[in-house]
Amino acid sequence: QSEKLSIIGQLAAGVAHEIRNPLTSLMGFTKVLKSKSTDQDTFHFDIMQQELERINLIVNDFMTLAKPSSHEFKNGNIVEIFKNVISILETQAIMTNVDIKKNYMDEVPLIYCNENELKQVFLNIIKNAIEAMPYGGDVTITIKEEKSGKLHIEIKDQGIGIPPDAIKKIGKPFFTTKEKGTGLGLIVTQRIIELHHGCFHISSNGIKGTTVDVYLPNLSQLTISDV
Repeated sequence: QSEKLSIIGQLAAGVAHEIRNPLTSLMGFTKVLKSKSTDQDTFHFDIMQQELERINLIVNDFMTLAKPSSHEFKNGNIVEIFKNVISILETQAIMTNVDIKKNYMDEVPLIYCNENELKQVFLNIIKNAIEAMPYGGDVTITIKEEKSGKLHIEIKDQGIGIPPDAIKKIGKPFFTTKEKGTGLGLIVTQRIIELHHGCFHISSNGIKGTTVDVYLPNLSQLTISDV
């Protein structure tokens, strides 16, 4: 799996590089044309900007796959990371009648991480959980320490669940259960967690609810070569 991710990353680097330059030009000229357009044309330019931004997000996912940011690692607090992520998703959760519940251990050990990349991981996971509950429900985030010393982050929703055949395909390039998904979100998630010397697992009974378990080493478990 690690070799597959490495190959995908190399391919993504080439694709992202080729797309980024013309994309930047298109986004720039679209803004210029919109500023000179009539009110009637503005609607179409808004759609063009939205679609270009969507392409840009996909390119950013490619870049994350292609370019590890190990040099930006530092000591981090997972609770603070979740505070930031929840503040970003709070409005979406309220609008869909989703309650984000927190169940953290009293003293959470520090981890050695790239905080921005872990924010992206948990944004992806919690956003998926919220979108799986269009009629509301709970997302429960549990942080605890395993006997092994690893930090265990469990994110559980009460959504529609994932069918067994789909569970097997999750993490494969471009596989998605979403109508407008790219299938890149969980590959990026897997890549980032791997770079943090961690692992993650997704489980669902296929009827109701999905649980994502993320395991990360705490700071004391890492060797000098890891850092």
